[in-house]
Amino acid sequence: MKFSDILKSASSNLMRNKGRTILTIVAIFIGAFTISLTTGVNIGVNDYIDKQVGSVGGENQIFVQPKMEMNMGNSDEPTKYDPDKKTSTMSQIQAMTEKDVEKIKELKGIDSVEPMKSATIDYIEGTNGEKYVFSASSTMEDMNIDLETGKTVSQDSTAFEINLAPEYVKSLGFKSSKDAVGKTVKLGTAPTLGGEEKVVEAKIVGVRNTSLIQGGMSLMNRSLVDKLVEINEEGLPENMQNQYGMVIAAADKNSTKEDITAIKDRLDKAGYTGSTVEDEIGMIRNIINAITGVLTMFGAIALLAASFGIINTLYMSVQERTREIGLMKAMGLSSGKVFTIFSVEAALIGFLGSVLGILGAVGVGALVNQIAADSFLEALTGFTLIQFSAGSSLVIILVIMAIAFLAGTLPARRAAKLDPIESLRYE
Repeated sequence: MKFSDILKSASSNLMRNKGRTILTIVAIFIGAFTISLTTGVNIGVNDYIDKQVGSVGGENQIFVQPKMEMNMGNSDEPTKYDPDKKTSTMSQIQAMTEKDVEKIKELKGIDSVEPMKSATIDYIEGTNGEKYVFSASSTMEDMNIDLETGKTVSQDSTAFEINLAPEYVKSLGFKSSKDAVGKTVKLGTAPTLGGEEKVVEAKIVGVRNTSLIQGGMSLMNRSLVDKLVEINEEGLPENMQNQYGMVIAAADKNSTKEDITAIKDRLDKAGYTGSTVEDEIGMIRNIINAITGVLTMFGAIALLAASFGIINTLYMSVQERTREIGLMKAMGLSSGKVFTIFSVEAALIGFLGSVLGILGAVGVGALVNQIAADSFLEALTGFTLIQFSAGSSLVIILVIMAIAFLAGTLPARRAAKLDPIESLRYE
């Protein structure tokens, strides 16, 4: 008996009692639907988090700052004043210089170090002549900017380029994000010590999607940042120039989490603190995974209940088909073949229920995404709440079929053990 014949037999046998089979499939549908939907939420949220993380820094980039000597009143003695450090009532924070950059470069495991330059911008002016308060930060290597349209600023270009935050598009006189790309804006800035205000023109090469982490923050390429910093530092004493609050240390691209931890330990011993984007946002990711994990458990409970339904369905099927089983065995069908027929029936119930559940989840997910995009997620461009992947859907189908198969082994085993003579006498 070929497997194709077994499959046809299993399919026809399931239709003998349509009501019982449909109710069992519905039970599996509920479990598969719940698991697929919660998995889709998990994929969608984590995908958005990954986009946000990519817009801040690469996986192997470490944000390095000087250690902060906190004085909260809990120590036995107050912190001594150091004239070479910038101070505040809460801490002493030393501004970083080129010496710090060179020192960090020498640490094992670090490939490159780039200062995080900060420029003061007074305003931005668009095509309509209106001026708005404006803030922007520099772009680092390996940053994956989540853009609505356009391209990422080029770090190698000598032209002044900017990835504009979406909040400024309409205010600066542009019809849409696409209309803004290629246009020029004016940035007003002045020396820190005071002096004549200067205007720097920059080209918009892309418009960002809304960022939760960097809300309202535009991004500039290296050339533009250097120009603005040059203007800000005009007239400053030499010892007050080229100072940074933070530098970005890039580890080897093949570095593991253990390697990154080791680098942060070396930074600590050298007098610095190092942190990655994942350190800052990891807790949010864990909370999302925990919530979707709990919701997935409800789907697992529904599948557990459905497995008992499969056992009941097939036990009753064995009871009703006892004489038929005896006849098949009397005609030479082995116990193994009988076991396979009933096991395939169970797996087929799992397959139908899981596929229908996933299709239902995809349909509901599309509806929820549309409603979310038009309401509470309207401001978060680029955020698709529920996403599905072929890989996760296939895993769900295979797992549910495996559960159904295991649930069907008990009645299948009972059918395989039936004595053909006794079965033929069964009334």
